[in-house]
Amino acid sequence: MNNYAYALIVVGLVNILFGVYVLFTAKRAQSVRFLAFSIIFVGLWGVGLAGFLGSRVALVALNWAKFHYVASIYVVYFILLFVLSLSRKKKVGFVLQFFLHLPIILLSCAVVFSETLIITGVSIEDSGNVAFLNKIGHLIYGLIFVIYYVTALVMNFINVIKSNGIAKKQLLLIFIGLLLTGILSGTFNLVLPIFGNYKLIWIGPQFTIIFLGLMFIAIVRYQLFNIRLLTGKIVYIFGSAMFLYVSFLLLYNLHSNLFANNFGWGTIIFGVLTSILFILIYDIYREFLQKNISSRIINLGFEARKYIDSFTDKLGKVVTEDNVLEELYKIVRETINPIYFSIIVDRGSEVINKQYTGNKVFDANKIYEIVDSSLFVGKPSISLGELMGVFQVDDPEYKSQYTEFINVLEKNDLYLLIPVYYNEKLMSIFVLGKRDLNSTMYIQQEITFLQSLASLTGASLARAILYHQIESFSEKLKEEVDEKTQELQQKVLELEEARRKERDMIDIMGHELRTPATIVKLNASLLEKYINSNPENFKKYLDRIKNSIENEIRLIDTLLSSAKLEGQKIDINKERISIPEQIETVLHGYEYQVQAKGLKIISDIDENIQDVYADKVRVVEILDNLISNAIKYTDEGSIIVKTECNDDYVKTSVIDSGKGIPSEELPKLGRKFHRIEEYIDENKENPIVKPGGTGLGLYVVFALVELMGGKIWINSQLGKGSTFTFTLPVYRGQREDILQLDEKDMFTKFGLKRD
Repeated sequence: MNNYAYALIVVGLVNILFGVYVLFTAKRAQSVRFLAFSIIFVGLWGVGLAGFLGSRVALVALNWAKFHYVASIYVVYFILLFVLSLSRKKKVGFVLQFFLHLPIILLSCAVVFSETLIITGVSIEDSGNVAFLNKIGHLIYGLIFVIYYVTALVMNFINVIKSNGIAKKQLLLIFIGLLLTGILSGTFNLVLPIFGNYKLIWIGPQFTIIFLGLMFIAIVRYQLFNIRLLTGKIVYIFGSAMFLYVSFLLLYNLHSNLFANNFGWGTIIFGVLTSILFILIYDIYREFLQKNISSRIINLGFEARKYIDSFTDKLGKVVTEDNVLEELYKIVRETINPIYFSIIVDRGSEVINKQYTGNKVFDANKIYEIVDSSLFVGKPSISLGELMGVFQVDDPEYKSQYTEFINVLEKNDLYLLIPVYYNEKLMSIFVLGKRDLNSTMYIQQEITFLQSLASLTGASLARAILYHQIESFSEKLKEEVDEKTQELQQKVLELEEARRKERDMIDIMGHELRTPATIVKLNASLLEKYINSNPENFKKYLDRIKNSIENEIRLIDTLLSSAKLEGQKIDINKERISIPEQIETVLHGYEYQVQAKGLKIISDIDENIQDVYADKVRVVEILDNLISNAIKYTDEGSIIVKTECNDDYVKTSVIDSGKGIPSEELPKLGRKFHRIEEYIDENKENPIVKPGGTGLGLYVVFALVELMGGKIWINSQLGKGSTFTFTLPVYRGQREDILQLDEKDMFTKFGLKRD
């Protein structure tokens, strides 16, 4: 096999290796995949040529010739797709790929399955194998090759003109690499074979080194596709291989010159010594190579894990936002140390830009707004190179924002933004300028390191905000508690004063009303004794006077009881009392009213009824209210007062045949000042008249029954009457007791327990 065949194999393998690494390192980006496949097929093209030129069998050489023709046409196909993916700024669709692939498939079939259309045969010669071509078929093949390649060049050149900044430099290097490689390779592999010169086809693939070299510059200098780690691996492998190869040649030639083909103790000693020397030199070279590749191409130049752990430890000791950001800046300064570094922070009411290194004036609100928009939502980093390179926006809604965003970053030399999120909410943004005076780009490891810092910072900022909120809330709560305490103390004083005045007023009102009423009643009784003439008429008027006065006194008693209950200032004097006696006393007082309305009162009292343990005066007040209401709201029929007894309680019921109470009103009875609403409707079968009274009677009844340990309930049916039932505890020898409720005892009033 000729030397140039070996050269083709080396170049081909380098291309294949580079292409495979690119493919598996950045397989998610379509443009990178197309580039990787184009490089792989360049390598296959070189290997195919090597196989053709090195074969000594005609059939094998013919198959290798067909192989390298198919590989070369796929090179331009994937280069065109690569440039299209950059130009369209979105994925190349399946339909377009198929349309562009169709001519390639047809050409490949013509090459592989036809012995006449393109390659008609081969000749094995010592000076170099020669392929025989169908000139028309070869021209068609070359025309399609040129159309695809020139289209890719033109589109890439247009991209260069339209772009600016870093993207322009990236695309310009790609354009120069494609142009030089295309011209030189096309001359030796397309043009010369048409004129019968097939001896120099091995030169064409060598020019792909130009393209790879320019791609290498784009990757290292301008971070093209962010595959520096891949480049570092390739450089390390290639550098190591070249050192071993050169060392082998030198030692082989030295050994041949010294010992020729002789073998003895001298050759053994020479071999051992040179091997030891080689290992020592190679170890130094390998360390030198790794160090330079790591520092200049791949790694950060500092131990990231160490600083991450240190930052995590320091964050556990600080709680305020300023302290968190200050610790972050210290880490950035000690590691990456960019020329400009600031942190845009959302303070809720405003967005501020805290500058730590350098001083720039730009619209931090605008940057924060755009980074927080759906345009970049969830992106862990935003680099100016990416924005001006493969990342593009077609949506008109965001187009102007996107352009303005790039202009702000370019104008202020801002090359990298790292958003800080917590629970998907943007908390702040790291803003970095140039990496140093000679470089504007940040390698992926640096970006990953900053993203790790951002992740820790997000949680710490959230904790700092929570701490600030709790601290502010605590201060505000303390102020409000102090303020409300003062207000409450003032209200308590005002309330006590008002209650005192109310009690005084009620006492005065009761005294002033009771006194003249009592005098009138007394004088009316005396007057009755001295009336001799027309006694019936005088008797009628005197009865009216007495009834009115009794009603007034009853109203005053109810009012006083209500006031005392409301103020928790009522005495309950529990003793042994007879319910039948109290019922008889109350009924006797209503004999005249019952006769006047033509009603019938029935007393259904159990002969064996037991005495109760209650306040005699309050029991009379309860019975008086219930019987009075029954008479008032009954126009005809009867009123029954019934008693029953069980082991613990005596039950007393006042049953009337009056108008009844609507069911929706039953739960409301017993509330202070509650009166049944008007239900006057003459068209109804059972019209209800407008109720009278103050709404205090049942309120007093309910409260007194409960205070004496009993219960009260009501059953009523509209048009058929009502039944008011209450219970009181049976007397079982309890001692007489006075229950006093004082409004000053706030614990008892509000149902609280004393310690």
